[in-house]
Amino acid sequence: MNLTQRKSLSEINVTSLVDVTLVLLIIFMITSPLMQMGLRVNLPKATAKAIETKENITITIQKDGTVTLDSKTLPLGALSRELEKAAGAGKKGVLIRADKAIPYGAVVKVLDIARKSGISRIGLVTEPDQEARRR
Repeated sequence: MNLTQRKSLSEINVTSLVDVTLVLLIIFMITSPLMQMGLRVNLPKATAKAIETKENITITIQKDGTVTLDSKTLPLGALSRELEKAAGAGKKGVLIRADKAIPYGAVVKVLDIARKSGISRIGLVTEPDQEARRR
């Protein structure tokens, strides 16, 4: 057989592609529930009805004063710019998750920033008070 008679092999080996795809699928199936849990915040308890959380921005204020917008930690000065971008993108609601150990003034600052950024609906996230419901 001489060099001019050889054919090139142009088939794709899909076995390794399927293996990699299945491994990635398994990794995402395991990690996605962990990503939805969010940050640990000790929320105050209340007996009010739950509100819809779809298409709202979530601002979390942790015990140490760290402010997180959805999953992005940022200083209070940058919070206004990010909220203005979100309001311009059509998001009208903000949910504030503040640790119960946070001073009231810190929560009011975030409320004020959200209101000045053009957000029309602001809600405070609490934990359901199971003892009050039993009474």
